[in-house]
Amino acid sequence: MASVDTSSSSGAPPLREADAWDAVLTSPAPGQHVAQLYTDREFLARGVSRFLGEGLRRGEAAVVIATPLHWRAVARQLDVDGLSVNEFARRGQLIVRDAEETLSTFMVDGDPDRGRFRGVVGGLVDGAQAAGYARVRGFGEMVDILRHRSLEATIRLEELWNELLVERGIALLCGYSLDTFDPKIYRGLLQRVSATHSHLIPVEDYERLERAVARAYDDVFGGGDTVGLRRAFLQYYARPAAMPDAEAVILALREFVPGSADALIASARRHYDEAA
Repeated sequence: MASVDTSSSSGAPPLREADAWDAVLTSPAPGQHVAQLYTDREFLARGVSRFLGEGLRRGEAAVVIATPLHWRAVARQLDVDGLSVNEFARRGQLIVRDAEETLSTFMVDGDPDRGRFRGVVGGLVDGAQAAGYARVRGFGEMVDILRHRSLEATIRLEELWNELLVERGIALLCGYSLDTFDPKIYRGLLQRVSATHSHLIPVEDYERLERAVARAYDDVFGGGDTVGLRRAFLQYYARPAAMPDAEAVILALREFVPGSADALIASARRHYDEAA
């Protein structure tokens, strides 16, 4: 899609298709907070290993709070990439904790307690920095576990993470087991999750998503200027986070023409799957 002027929007800047998920993850700025959606565990493992692995290579520490199943997949990918998980852990550069167990240590009456969170999670960051690693990257899945119980508690946990990221100069990647082509997530869930992050990675193939969404707009709004319609949506939609244009125009449609959103998402899924 052509470049679009978003100066009238109060939201995050667009994430161009050239800035694929790999580029977002390799050199994160301090305080950067990325949400990666996935249905394929191997895509999650590739994204997390790219994010953590590049940091480890640069002498940064990594704090991982993940499910055992997903950590095993990430560790395998790091090994394929030539990085020794055991060696990084031995010298304190890599700290790994179980997501469910860690979450349970700071929850009080169904909500994350700020003081306990800072003591537990902040303590992990302190441990990495005390080992001599000033820069830290983190990967977490506690929010994905918590969202099945309470969206409000999930958003609160993301806000606590954001406080810590800014204070300590950490970059964080969160994994969310959400299907980008599930219309239910566009009824508030994805909007609220995105608003607590700096970047959203919705799929693995941005160009494929762009083509699928463009064709879906033709299907739903055929006979008109669908390119111009998407440009108008991008101009006036306040993105909650940096994301591909194709994802932004799905969210924009949900906001501006909600009655057409489900049909467009279903069409986009069909075109995306057909192009696999």
